[in-house]
Amino acid sequence: MKKLLITATVAATLSLGACSGMGTKSQPTTYAEITAAAKAAHAEAKKLKNVWKQKKMKKAYVDFYLSKAEAAKKKGDEAAAMKYAKLALKIANAEVDQIHRYANEKPMWEK
Repeated sequence: MKKLLITATVAATLSLGACSGMGTKSQPTTYAEITAAAKAAHAEAKKLKNVWKQKKMKKAYVDFYLSKAEAAKKKGDEAAAMKYAKLALKIANAEVDQIHRYANEKPMWEK
């Protein structure tokens, strides 16, 4: 009986936590909305000087995946275009999230 009560409590807590975690912000669903959101987030990251790029790359990750998405869209491959657009949006959001998450962080040697 005790195990059943604990299990029911944990299940109720997890389900309520999942419901409260769902935001009211609508996620972009179409290709145009996703690419526009990725470009906007990447522009904010550029403004705050936090663009993810490797030394040997000619473009930043977001620009690279957006160009791959546009090339796939021109070929008519909608699935690949959406895949690359969603990846670009994910990276752009991560760039911006990193800026905001660590805005108040100081190096350990600073006092």
